[in-house]
Amino acid sequence: MNKITERYIGFDCGNSSIRTVVGTYDGDRIALEIISQVPNREYRGIKYDHWDILAIFHEMLNGMKLACAAFPDIRSFGISTWGIDFGLLGRSRELLGNPLCYRNVLGTLGMSRLSRRDLDMMFGATGIQNHPMNSLYQLLGIREALGEYYEQAKVLLLIPDLLNYLFTGEVNSETSIFSTTQLLDMRTRRLSEAVLSATGLDKSLFVPMIPHGNVRGTLKQSLAEMYHIPKLHAVSVPSHDTAAAVVCVPSEQERFAFISSGTWSLIGTETSSPIVNDTVMELGFTNEGGVFDSITLLKNSCGMHILQNIKREMESLDSRSYRWDELVALSMPGLGKNDIPTFDPNSDLLYHPDSMIRAITKLTGLQDIGLVLASAYRSLAISYRRAIEDLQTIIGETFDTIHIIGGGSKNDHLNQMTADLTGKTVVSGPEEATSLGIIAVQILHEHPDMSLHDIRTIIRKSVRLGRFVPRC
Repeated sequence: MNKITERYIGFDCGNSSIRTVVGTYDGDRIALEIISQVPNREYRGIKYDHWDILAIFHEMLNGMKLACAAFPDIRSFGISTWGIDFGLLGRSRELLGNPLCYRNVLGTLGMSRLSRRDLDMMFGATGIQNHPMNSLYQLLGIREALGEYYEQAKVLLLIPDLLNYLFTGEVNSETSIFSTTQLLDMRTRRLSEAVLSATGLDKSLFVPMIPHGNVRGTLKQSLAEMYHIPKLHAVSVPSHDTAAAVVCVPSEQERFAFISSGTWSLIGTETSSPIVNDTVMELGFTNEGGVFDSITLLKNSCGMHILQNIKREMESLDSRSYRWDELVALSMPGLGKNDIPTFDPNSDLLYHPDSMIRAITKLTGLQDIGLVLASAYRSLAISYRRAIEDLQTIIGETFDTIHIIGGGSKNDHLNQMTADLTGKTVVSGPEEATSLGIIAVQILHEHPDMSLHDIRTIIRKSVRLGRFVPRC
């Protein structure tokens, strides 16, 4: 290809950090440069945890200013965040309050009011697995516990949609993030009338969806003037971070298995249409929206959240920082014991514990921190094996390779354990999968003649991949 220089901004905002990256495409490869990265976290209000959305927006706006100062030729930007959480706007289209965090009890409250028959209908109508985190159940919980908040709400915007609104003044969404609400029938990608009827939710709360690769807004004139930045277009990218990451699975095969490894581990594959049956429901899989009307058939499982919390607790208790290789070294004696107790990483006790170490001790009886770490590593790898086996059962195919993408792909120790326990080759990387996915879809917007296959070929050439083969 002829050498070109095209630059795009990607905002990759997760539970733990807010990142601004610039992706440079030269016609052959994509190079990423991190412009800014600051911590993110939820904050406790009177009774519930909230996200400080205006602080998040301020950090992103500052990142955009820095990016445009460094690279005046930037063409557009895209936003991707975690799923399910949302903000509510009133009649004036002003934000009614900071978005609530999915780790609150509101979703559990909302889901508990529905019968088993209702829940079965919800899955059948949408293809999305029932989970108290889903926006649907959070909204029902808000209606019951925070009636004044719900009654004033006229527009619901998921986190990336709310950020896009703050940047552009446009109210819209896209299918990957909206699928996490459990309000879409994933067969049609339209609001499920059955769900709306069963719950009594007002259809007018929900906004139009913009196809991937289209423009979903332009930076507001007031912001462009205040921050001395151009009026960039906001491109509709997969704004759920998992869907953005899956764009970058560097597979040469049309069908592949992936683990998007971060705070959560999403284990699945990409399909052209949803699979909605009793087996999918019973095995805990879901049909989320992927890029360009694809489906990411996946299981949402606890991931690095467990190890991150253990590390944080150890650092607090010992008043020192720990490197990941130190934790691996501490765990090694325990990993040599085949009978070490393991646990279900998705146990309710591990969802939001005051102490992750004490919660694991309660589940396993282990006291020694090295054994706790060994049990955590092995339990995660076993959960991956089970999910991949279940995935193969659902689609009737066997995978030889598992692609581990995202920040957790840097954990070589867990990668090798996954290869050993599954008996499959593990290919790790790219670790910056979400950011790359945001940039990649903007490139496709500029180059409509290119395909998703072309982008994945470019990504394979752009990143260094790891390879782990089973040792037994």
